Amino acid sequence: MDVLKNRHKTLRNLYKAVKNLLNQKGFNWDSTRQMVIAENKIWDEYIKVNPDVRPYRVKTIPYYDDLGIIYGDNSARKNCNDASLILLGLKFGGPL
Repeated sequence: MDVLKNRHKTLRNLYKAVKNLLNQKGFNWDSTRQMVIAENKIWDEYIKVNPDVRPYRVKTIPYYDDLGIIYGDNSARKNCNDASLILLGLKFGGPL
């Protein structure tokens, strides 16, 4: 059970970090490459102040949209059909 709790915590923190990064001016989500994008100058300046985000400059996150559904991003939930929500346990008594 501890393994699942740790994985949950890791994925939740990943989602929060990427969401926070995307809330910064100049950062966007590239849905084709499944990664955060920005001009090099923007990345360089942001990494100077926040060195912990350096890996996200080249890291693909193919399940970011799914994490948005799981961890409460309402805009992601609106794009998800009921069957997907049921499979994730987010409908009929789940977090919804």
